[in-house]
Amino acid sequence: MTLRAWERRYGLIRPQRTAKGHRLYTEDDINRIQHILVLLERGIPISQAGQVLDEGEDPGLAEPSGDDVVELDSWQRHLANWRRALETFDEHAIDTACGDTLSLFPVEAVLDRLARPLLAQLAEEGQENDLVLAHRHLLQATLRNRLGARFLYHGVRGQGPILLAACPAGECDDISLLLLCLGAQANGYRVVLLGTDVGSAALAEAVRASHCAGLVLSSHSRRPPRGLLDAVADMSCPVFLMDEAAAWADLPASNSIAIAEPQTALRVIGRRLPPAQSGANRSIG
Repeated sequence: MTLRAWERRYGLIRPQRTAKGHRLYTEDDINRIQHILVLLERGIPISQAGQVLDEGEDPGLAEPSGDDVVELDSWQRHLANWRRALETFDEHAIDTACGDTLSLFPVEAVLDRLARPLLAQLAEEGQENDLVLAHRHLLQATLRNRLGARFLYHGVRGQGPILLAACPAGECDDISLLLLCLGAQANGYRVVLLGTDVGSAALAEAVRASHCAGLVLSSHSRRPPRGLLDAVADMSCPVFLMDEAAAWADLPASNSIAIAEPQTALRVIGRRLPPAQSGANRSIG
């Protein structure tokens, strides 16, 4: 986990422990973590983040300096490692490369800075090269396994509203949806992930039976599956539409909410369905 790597490798945070050994993060710890995230987003290498914070610099203004500027190329080095592993179809190597990157950076940063651009690059190159297209499928499978493991690990902790999450019929790319589910879990939602290629009738039945507070749909098709819009219109809960689904025509006006950018999904959902309230301390096992 990223927080454990920051604690053990770099000493950036020092959480207290409960009697059972669970880490207990105070609000000061959480503020420090948020500052570290700002630094990483600005390109400050993790090895320099502690020094920047300890010197009292504003994370919003801090810039890399000296030889550490070279470390701004770390994303390119990680990218090269990922591509080398993909080109040899070495499943262990690509899983290790992904794991190493995720241990150093927040999962959102890894997906935004590395995974999504690489997937897009491979998709473009794969239009004329079936081998590169196979590389893309391998990367998707690796990311799905990594993100899915995190989702399962954190799945029992939510105490907030129930969110049902799915990709509708014909959609098999759930990477964006998995990222949303991880973020929703971290914010206290109880997330039920149905996965990919879920038919409209099955979605409607799942909404009814689960008594969910909201449904999140992710699709990369610009045309909705047959029957889906009618099914959505009959649902009693809000339906949040991500990725290309946000642009579907003839959206039912009463209960559908388009999410224009995946990065804003949690804010959009939170305005309609506030997450569970957190206390002064948060315990993470």
